[in-house]
Amino acid sequence: MSEAAPIKPVKLGVVGLGRGFMLTLPALLDDDRVELAGAATGSQAKQQAFEQQFGYQAVGTTEELNADPDIEAVYIATPHEMHRDNVIEALAAGKHVLVEKPMTIRTSDAAAIVEAVAKYGKQVIVGPSHSFDKPIVEAGKLIASGRYGPVGMIHATYYTDFVFRPRRPEELDAAHGGGVVFNQGAHHADILQTLAGARPTSVYGCVGNLDARRPCDGAYSALLEFENGCIGSMTYSGYAHYDTDSELDWVGELGVAKTPEVYAAARQRLLQVEDEVEAKKNRGFGDGSSSGACPVFHEHFGKIVISCEKADLRPTAKGIHIYSDDGHEFLPMPLTGSPREGVVAELYAVVRHGVPPVHSARRGYINVALCEGIYESFLLRQRVDITPPW
Repeated sequence: MSEAAPIKPVKLGVVGLGRGFMLTLPALLDDDRVELAGAATGSQAKQQAFEQQFGYQAVGTTEELNADPDIEAVYIATPHEMHRDNVIEALAAGKHVLVEKPMTIRTSDAAAIVEAVAKYGKQVIVGPSHSFDKPIVEAGKLIASGRYGPVGMIHATYYTDFVFRPRRPEELDAAHGGGVVFNQGAHHADILQTLAGARPTSVYGCVGNLDARRPCDGAYSALLEFENGCIGSMTYSGYAHYDTDSELDWVGELGVAKTPEVYAAARQRLLQVEDEVEAKKNRGFGDGSSSGACPVFHEHFGKIVISCEKADLRPTAKGIHIYSDDGHEFLPMPLTGSPREGVVAELYAVVRHGVPPVHSARRGYINVALCEGIYESFLLRQRVDITPPW
């Protein structure tokens, strides 16, 4: 029996060392398929912290990072409105790219990235999103197998405290991709694409700002149609009242156990914050923050029910419930390794083996178009078609 080929870690550079990077950092540290080999940040304190922890240089500009010939791929973890320029610059420098969701906050910018992928011959992976979560991936495989007949309807809903976490002003401004539609709708859109196994063709959506103290869109609800005839609904509220995790064995979005005492906790914590911008900054790398408690379950994105001809499926942080013609079955999926190891696996397959990514720039475009379509539909009070330019 032949031995497995030795692993040659992907030399990964990082642009932006904020909260997004912190949440993915454990997966990068725990996987020998990737090596953090450089960073770009305007903060000298973060540069020094990065160099001390990883032994590689951190620089002040993206141009310097992209000029490093040893960097094979770049992880873009900057604010949403910077993604287009950051991604295209890295592609032009000959790097593959992992970019935080949403890929952009405008379809015109997303289209520019799709064109850049074709022009420069390098790939873009959009994530991490919750479509990487193993229970979602495995539910998608079960549906695609045809074992339970064709998929007809998907219902996804999540109530969280998103709006009442510390935010920069831009994160409360829809013009900068603030609020929940782009931030959280990108998760929902990507999950539904995985489960439906098809592209969404239209959306009818509504957006809500339910608290004048937080000037952003903190809720949405949308109805989707897919090419294969499946219909889907996605609803999100981030107002820190009801918590959907109460229906999910009190497992939080990041796979960490919670208690009912979390009700109103986010609002109360925010009242104690004197400088919200500083509080958000302190959740980034090099500021004494961590990614949080160690997860013991898979990550998840609320309650999801998938209706097929012969069964309903309900993926959770612990596995998949199947309610079929023959009764109820639960497929347990204990967490082994990092909840986000699927992101590293996809990156490694792209860089080392030339495998086209599942979470590609084109798929990222569809997610952006869907989020943009929710706003357009709400403005026009009519259904909006999702039509990619290819």
